[in-house]
Amino acid sequence: MVMKRIQRSRRKGWQSPPGVIYVGRPTMWGNPFQAMRWGHAKSVIVHDQWLQGRVGAMTLEGMGFCPAEIEAIERLRIRVLTNLHRLADHDLACWCPCTSAWCHAETLLRLAPAYAEYEQCAA
Repeated sequence: MVMKRIQRSRRKGWQSPPGVIYVGRPTMWGNPFQAMRWGHAKSVIVHDQWLQGRVGAMTLEGMGFCPAEIEAIERLRIRVLTNLHRLADHDLACWCPCTSAWCHAETLLRLAPAYAEYEQCAA
């Protein structure tokens, strides 16, 4: 099954298709690196690198996060990675236009199948 991204809408009558998982804020899947602060592309790139373990405490401090925020972001990363397998075989919904090259849901779509495989091997 090819998973895809669905754009959410506020249009009257719009409903999310069955089985689609919303991955925006305030869910645990939401990108903690806000586009308003760093720009849309950079926030998506940092999110991708963060999930892959390439963004550490010193980088986060350099980005302006305080120690308590860094600790919370690291706890969130562990929570997301622990549950990432749950997104496998689901379409994901967010607010980004489907034509946008920059969307954190694309990172989740890319990583979820591998984490589902890990989960199956561990069972």
